[in-house]
Amino acid sequence: MDGFFQLDKRCVMNKFLQPQSVVLIGVSRQSGMGALNNLEMMLRFGYPGAVYVVHPKVPEILGHKTYASVGELPEVPDCAVISVGRDRVLPVFRDLAERGVRHVVVISQGFADADQHGTQLQHDLVAIAREYGVRVLGPNTMGIYNAFSRFSTAFIDLPRPQSPPPITVIAQTGVIQVGVESFTGEVGKAIDIGNGCDLDFVDVLEVLERDPQTRIIVLHMEGMQRGREFLEVAARVARIKPIVVFKTGRSRAGARAALSHTGSLVGEDAVFDAAFRRAGILRVRTMLELKAAVNGLLHWRDIAGPNLGVITATGACGIMTADACEDHGLQLAPFPESARGELENQRIAWHHLNNPVDIWPLGMVTGSFTDVLERAAIQLLQSDAVHSLLFITPTMASDLHANLELRPALEAIAAHNLQHKPLALWPYGDGIEAQRSALQGVPDLALFGSIDEAVMGLAALWRRRQAKDRLDAAAAAPPAARPKPQPAAAPSAPAKPGLLLGPAASRLLAEYGIPLVPEQLTTASDQAAAFAERHGYPVVLKVIAGDWLHKSDQGGVVLNLHDRDQLTAAYAKLGARFRRQVPGGTLDGILAQRQVSGRELLFGVSRDPHFGPLVVAGLGGIYTEVFRDVARALAPVTQSEALELLRSLQSFPLLEGVRGEAGVDLQSLAAILVKLSQLAEEHPEIEQLDLNPVIATATDCWAVDARIIVG
Repeated sequence: MDGFFQLDKRCVMNKFLQPQSVVLIGVSRQSGMGALNNLEMMLRFGYPGAVYVVHPKVPEILGHKTYASVGELPEVPDCAVISVGRDRVLPVFRDLAERGVRHVVVISQGFADADQHGTQLQHDLVAIAREYGVRVLGPNTMGIYNAFSRFSTAFIDLPRPQSPPPITVIAQTGVIQVGVESFTGEVGKAIDIGNGCDLDFVDVLEVLERDPQTRIIVLHMEGMQRGREFLEVAARVARIKPIVVFKTGRSRAGARAALSHTGSLVGEDAVFDAAFRRAGILRVRTMLELKAAVNGLLHWRDIAGPNLGVITATGACGIMTADACEDHGLQLAPFPESARGELENQRIAWHHLNNPVDIWPLGMVTGSFTDVLERAAIQLLQSDAVHSLLFITPTMASDLHANLELRPALEAIAAHNLQHKPLALWPYGDGIEAQRSALQGVPDLALFGSIDEAVMGLAALWRRRQAKDRLDAAAAAPPAARPKPQPAAAPSAPAKPGLLLGPAASRLLAEYGIPLVPEQLTTASDQAAAFAERHGYPVVLKVIAGDWLHKSDQGGVVLNLHDRDQLTAAYAKLGARFRRQVPGGTLDGILAQRQVSGRELLFGVSRDPHFGPLVVAGLGGIYTEVFRDVARALAPVTQSEALELLRSLQSFPLLEGVRGEAGVDLQSLAAILVKLSQLAEEHPEIEQLDLNPVIATATDCWAVDARIIVG
């Protein structure tokens, strides 16, 4: 069945991407400048198949006979393109469905992208499609662009590259087809899913996985449907082909954030970050970064590490490159000492080489800048510590600088680049376009418009290597042993809706083996004193009440109680304070806990409507939302993924130990995150969960305070 399903998906998309025949409904009678005639554009794009036009008022358009209705068509076309006003779409769509057309592109706007009436129209469109088994692309779409099959449904006159690159774009906008040079450079295929009422990212990705004309996949994404299915498919595809996503539309957490630290720290954009990382997708945040990443992935095979060698005609640009490396996750490679004898010149004994390698003085004294460039690059390529090279060179249009011609030197460098290390070039000056044309086809070389773009392209390749390694390791590893509830615990039933605090929350945590500090909910100071005598001082007292969610802020926590007198006095003050501040409020009790000290962290769970449970780790205590030092991962997480999550925190050096302090028990902390992720998966009714703080020492860790929101 899986094989048949994949075959069916490919057949569906082939009918959209390379139909043998197409019918157009809504073609303008005008042509030429400003007409936006999609028949005219399709013919100019070179479509070789049969084109039928339905138009009730004229006998022909651009030499093509028209048909008064869909029922008069001489055959059932592979694909239909509708571009009429939104209120005329449904009757036309039903006519197509009854005629047997099973693949329809709805260009028309004004559906779920517009108003309530449009949303209902889209709902009705989907209902008709389901009734007849029709697949729909759109509505609100530019449709299909396929330079390989010379097929375009656009109403804009788009250029078609003679040698289409193996890049396919899946977008939620037509602007990327129109402005392709600004976003990615030339592409081979583009699919605008528009409102995605039927065909979506998952459908198209499943087909591109085995598409021989696609080597790089680019997503423009505003929103998401079928989140978990998308992650499953994307992770499988990303093991074979790089996927770059330009996700737009960032937002903060929703209205429930006030109930939960975790909720206030996990906005929609942070969830997408975690989802993309899980699936091995490379996220870019700007158009500039998108174009740089695609350019690098198109021209380079792989990269072994983050170490960049820089050969520059100016020291100033070397400094700029060092800054860019720090911004984008690369680092300067160590300069190979063995190269000094080959490169340094006693005529300028003051000139000592380092990385970045400033070769302009050497070019001046030897008379050939390009010769020095070539010799320096070959020396750096021989070092295993250099994973990629960036050349920063002048290029001038003047005949007086013809000696700066780069191709011979770069071809020689490429011939010595036996490991196919990425070679990046930023040429500056007034001869850039001539160089760009002259350097076409040099192996492993990519040209960029700035230092920042070159570093972004290399960084994208390095992130791709890391993502693929993670995906391959996850695919090869046996299923991770998942933590089991403690033997004495009965299987947990779904939690009841509401807010779980104190012992109610602790019971659920204990079932999953999450270490808890000894505690007892009390209703009298004598009970708290008896607890302290059993477990030892110092103790902590905490008000447990749904009316006081952030206890510390409201004076509901008392620390450092070292004897019975202090405990009794504090107990009375807490009760009086609660009654004074919340007249008529319900006090569940006062929790007595053994006091522990150590590093304070926040662990939590949030549930996303698209991707499901998300595990959160960060700096804990009262400053959680001040510093907002948090990391996130989709559940489930393995022990190694949990450790990686902790290492990604800015405050991680504190967990390792600084200035002679002992580090904390990282393995035990990671184990808590693993158990939390299991709890979140097995209890889908839990919407938010806070453990704040989790206190960690060199040998132990405990969840000290818990808050669980059940939907």
